Formats: sequence, C-alpha cells, structure tokens
Amino acid sequence: MSSTAPDPKAGEKAYYRAIGEAGRAHARGKPFSDAECGKYLADFGALLAMMEPAPRRVLDLGCGTGWTSLFLARAGHDVTGVDLAEEAIAAAREIAAREELPRLSYVAADYESFAPEPIYDYVLFYDALHHAEDETAALRTAYRALKPGGVVFAFEPGAGHHRTPGAREAVSVYGVHEKEMPPGKVWRLGRAVGFRRALYLPLPRQVSGGLFRRDFLRHPSGGRLWLERLWGFFRVVGRVLFARRSGLLLMWK
Repeated sequence: MSSTAPDPKAGEKAYYRAIGEAGRAHARGKPFSDAECGKYLADFGALLAMMEPAPRRVLDLGCGTGWTSLFLARAGHDVTGVDLAEEAIAAAREIAAREELPRLSYVAADYESFAPEPIYDYVLFYDALHHAEDETAALRTAYRALKPGGVVFAFEPGAGHHRTPGAREAVSVYGVHEKEMPPGKVWRLGRAVGFRRALYLPLPRQVSGGLFRRDFLRHPSGGRLWLERLWGFFRVVGRVLFARRSGLLLMWK
C-alpha cells in the first residue's frame, strides 16, 4: 500500500496558481487591497524610519508578488526580491515594469538555497520566514547576503501562529508551511549561523493598534475615552515586554 506524503514546498511553489484570479488580484494590490492595510503601512513606516537614508541595498526574501520590494524601491532603495513561486515573480516583474523602477529586480529562486553576493545592507523577511521548510537555511542565505554590519529585519508571526484558524486553513487548502516563528526562536537559529547581536521590538502594527484604535471613535464619552487611552498604553507596554514571543527582530552580522 502506498501513500503520498504532503509536500509543503510544492504547495508554496503552486500557491499563486491555487488561489485563483481573485486571490492573485488581491496579492498584486497589497497593501491597499487588504483589510489590514493600516497595519502593513505602520510596519513599513517604521521600517523606513529605522533604515539609513536611501539608496541602500535590500534583499527581500519571500517577496511574493513584490509589494514589499516595490514599497522600498519607491522610497529610493536598490531592492532585489526573491520568491520560490514563479507566478508570483512574473506578476512582480509586470508591476515593476509599469512603475519603471530601475533599482528594482526580482529573482525566482528558493531562498533556502539562493546564493547571493555579500553586497546587501539589509535583508527583509516580511511574513515569509515562517513559510520556510528549513528556516536555518533561509537565515544562512540572509547571513551570506549581508555586508559586515548588515541587518536582518524579521517581521514574523509569533508563538501559536500555527494554531490560528487562518494558518490551519492555509495548510489544509493549499498545503503550505504555516509555522510559529517567535523572535526568540529566530534569534536562537540566527546566532547559530553567525549573527552576533539582536534586538527585540514590538511589531509596529502592534504599537499602532494599541494607541490608535477605532474604539476612540465609538465612545464619545470623555471618561470612556480616557480609559480606552490608558488601556491602549498598557497594551503597548505588554507588547514591549513580550516582544521575544511576538514582535520584530533585528539581527546584525
């Protein structure tokens, strides 16, 4: 009796074919096509604030249809986007051609075995490392890509992500990887491949979501607004304290 074991890497490679035209249109239109647009923009506003002024060289690993790379290229950076899914890279190249951004290029490749030159100032994983089959190999790629003193930015879902309904559905329907990827785990693996120091921060979206909330608009009472603001402050403090479990990780080569 034979059985076919699931192959999540094949699922990742075929993902953009599997999601249908509506799904591909949504992916091409991000961040503005997504209900979480405000959170994405909070993340990238903070990322640009932390980066040195353009132009810097950025390697965007697991870029999908390239909206993250496009965002950074529009800000004046030299960006290389890499993704396993050839359909995603084809869409990214089509969008980049319309934008006429000479500083932006894309490569269809597996970021676990990709062999970049060590020329990059920054490597970005944006909701991408948790899709790796071998996250240590992906971090090794990032390490090799960086110049001495270069920095990895890892925006990843934290502890328990694999148990969320959305992650379970993605695994069931599309056969992809959906791992939990807390910053503490990423740093443990990153240190093993050579990164020398790390910084834990709350995800910018978490800070923004704690301080700037729709609840303020729903409660016109002055007293209630004061309580909502105080609660938002404590939410942000909690995010700072528990950034090792759910947050943004920076690692230096």
